[in-house]
Amino acid sequence: MFMSWQRCGFVFSTTLAGLCLALSSCVTTPTHLTSADEIREQLEICRRQHASQVSSAEVDALRAELRHYASVAEAKARREVAMQRVMNDYSRGVCLIHGIFTLRQLRAGALVPIEDDEGNAMELEYLGSGFLATQRGHVITNRHVAEPWWNNDTVAPLIARGLRPAFVRLTAVFPEHEPVTVDPASIRVAGEDADMAVLVAPVNDVPVLPLSDQDPRGLRGARLMLLGYPTGLAALLARADPSVAAAALEEAHDTASLILALSRRHAIAPVITHGTLSDVTTRQLIYDAVTTSGGSGGPVFGPDGEIIGVNFAILRDFQGSNFGVPIRFARPLLRNE
Repeated sequence: MFMSWQRCGFVFSTTLAGLCLALSSCVTTPTHLTSADEIREQLEICRRQHASQVSSAEVDALRAELRHYASVAEAKARREVAMQRVMNDYSRGVCLIHGIFTLRQLRAGALVPIEDDEGNAMELEYLGSGFLATQRGHVITNRHVAEPWWNNDTVAPLIARGLRPAFVRLTAVFPEHEPVTVDPASIRVAGEDADMAVLVAPVNDVPVLPLSDQDPRGLRGARLMLLGYPTGLAALLARADPSVAAAALEEAHDTASLILALSRRHAIAPVITHGTLSDVTTRQLIYDAVTTSGGSGGPVFGPDGEIIGVNFAILRDFQGSNFGVPIRFARPLLRNE
């Protein structure tokens, strides 16, 4: 119920229940208040009385709550800065990996490539992603990118029959740089239970990306960023200025030469997508950041701008869940170098 008094141009309003409660707690003897001024004076006395009864514990609790809100705001600001750093700086440390390999068979005591009907060596070509993890040139990626025949349902039966894979070409190209040759002998792979590998790319003036020490289980529900080269050259050409794309295509005669032409025109840059870390298991990160073929091996950045995993798998025809390997599986490969 709402009541209002007006006298001599002064308006005083309160609820009836609040008025009764205030008067009962502040007035110890019967009082007959006949004017708004008297009511106002009595309620001011009541207000001062209650203000003096706020305990130090309540004050401390309010201060703690304010500190909490301030820390939340500071953390949010730090994370916004970290995400900007990923996009502006760390993206330059994400590379496009291009590989060509063949299968060889033992013939007359020598390993020779399998040939097609025209007598040419049969070659298999692919693209993937990776990122620089040390100043010594160590690039983290997936094992199925560093060894494309690993867990490959098409190639595995041929290897089981005695054919041996061998690289014809393996390169890595970073934004604002030309492709560099990767020595296949530099490849180090994790065990069979983790799709993780490290290779060495001799590069300079490329930022080393920070690896997180944080347990990713504490980041469930957090925002993350995924960088890589999904769809390979198609995405690069689509994002390039039309004149740049046309000139690169005119100059190129195969995938390797097209990559070189794009790199010389500064048209190599990773795709950046955002999502949420929905779940973490012992060996997997599960998130909804969009990616597709070619994005394998790209870094998964947590909300603090550090890498928490390496993208390795997608669910076909469903973008609700993609998967990464926790970054801890890469650390033993770096320590062994």
